[in-house]
Amino acid sequence: MPLLPLLLLLVTTQVPCSPREFSDTCKCKQGMASACEALRITDPKLAAVLEAAAAQAVVIQQTSHQQATEASEQQAQESSNAPEPPDCKGQEHHIISRPIAKALEEHPVLRGHYTARDSRFVARAKDEKAHCGYQDWHRKVDQEVIQWLQERDKATPKQFEEFLRSIYKRPEMRKRFPSGF
Repeated sequence: MPLLPLLLLLVTTQVPCSPREFSDTCKCKQGMASACEALRITDPKLAAVLEAAAAQAVVIQQTSHQQATEASEQQAQESSNAPEPPDCKGQEHHIISRPIAKALEEHPVLRGHYTARDSRFVARAKDEKAHCGYQDWHRKVDQEVIQWLQERDKATPKQFEEFLRSIYKRPEMRKRFPSGF
């Protein structure tokens, strides 16, 4: 994350007041709306300059946050596309992966009911080839579950668990996990 915008934001919102500044000028510099309102009455030009600087600081903060989020998402994508680990044994499959857990935390009904790698939702793989790390099929299943959650904001735990079981009853998943979960 670039530090310059963050430092600029910090400096502009924490500007110390000089002894010659009135309290409204100082507080407006620090982003207090009521002080800017009062300053507009006594010195409209100064208020406009200070409000423009505060607006610019907000834009800088939003841009910095967006850049940090994009960098984090790119890093997550790169790590999810990484090759499988050479020492992977892959016998246990956690149905509630971290991406699914994140989607569950954003769900209005299911929030708080599940955790990443929840021990209640584990399936035994047929062999090492069936499940090793975070394979392509795993990412596709995660995306399907996340989409299902986003489309059903009133889904109950029972409905969600039934949906998960239906995925693990599919023939291609039965080949990987003969016992389902």
